[in-house]
Order: sequence, then C-alpha cells, then structure tokens
Amino acid sequence: MPGIGDIMKQAQKMKAEMERIQAEAAVKTVEGSAGGGMVTVVANGKGEILSVTIDPEVARAEDLEMLQDLVTAAANDALRKARELLTQEVSRLAGGLGLPPGLL
Repeated sequence: MPGIGDIMKQAQKMKAEMERIQAEAAVKTVEGSAGGGMVTVVANGKGEILSVTIDPEVARAEDLEMLQDLVTAAANDALRKARELLTQEVSRLAGGLGLPPGLL
C-alpha cells in the first residue's frame, strides 16, 4: 500500500505533467469554419481566438445578420475543437499514468 509520501510525489508528477500539457496545447492551433468555409476562425489550445477570415463575397453580401451568424458558428466550432484538443492531451496523461481518463 503506497504511503502518503508516494501519493504526494504522484500528485506533484501529475500537476507538472498537466502544466506541461497545457503549455503544449497553448501553442497548438485548431481551425473552425462555417458556411462551407466562407468564415474561418483559428483558435489555440487555450481557447483564444487568433484570427478570423471572411470570404470577400460574404462581406459584400447584403445580409449582415447571416455574416454575424457565420462568424459565431465558426468561432464556436474552433473553440469546441480547442477543448477537444486539450481533452485528448489530458486523456493521454491519464492513460500514461494508468488512471481512468475521467479521473483527471
């Protein structure tokens, strides 16, 4: 049976590994899009929007509400992918430590 010292070492190792994973995810990017690629949003693993690209044809359209909806949809797609990226990285950590993925 592991002692408290062993448990503390394991907790410190998990904390350091989680910080490393978060730092790695922060520099990775994901891309979300809407309207068949008319609007593209790039986000990082920290969930920050890095850029928004709008097809010039959409920007010329008369329907501003549609453009706003496309930007919102593309941003939400990118942020969802950023969350999935971090979840995948954390799952790798859990698997590497022999823990069930839902535990972290």
